[in-house]
Amino acid sequence: MKVYLTSSLLLSLLSSSRKQKIQKLLLEALDSHQRFFTSSLSIYILFQQLGDIEVTKKTQILGFLEDLTDTIFELDTESLRTQILMSETCDLEMAIALKEGMEEVFVDLEREINSLPLLVVRNFFGETK
Repeated sequence: MKVYLTSSLLLSLLSSSRKQKIQKLLLEALDSHQRFFTSSLSIYILFQQLGDIEVTKKTQILGFLEDLTDTIFELDTESLRTQILMSETCDLEMAIALKEGMEEVFVDLEREINSLPLLVVRNFFGETK
């Protein structure tokens, strides 16, 4: 199964008090042959949320993400169009996941996110709080 990791999940994986639980859930997913993907947009949002950090730390984080994921997708106009057309139900990260053929998207948010017909949303917040 192809799984998209959002910036909210990546941030929690790096800096949350629940990161050990999230790591365990991701390892279980890897053991069940799920493959992880993310995008340059999600990484950009992650670095924005992390704030002012050293370049060496950013390089370490990027290396970690490259090891964790099979591919880091680029933002493109088709994803932007999808998000605009589906703005009521789909954010830009979900639009990228849909465009790239992901089956599931992992988030870590307090608010509930609805699944789409072609994309299942798994919210780690409820599983790790």
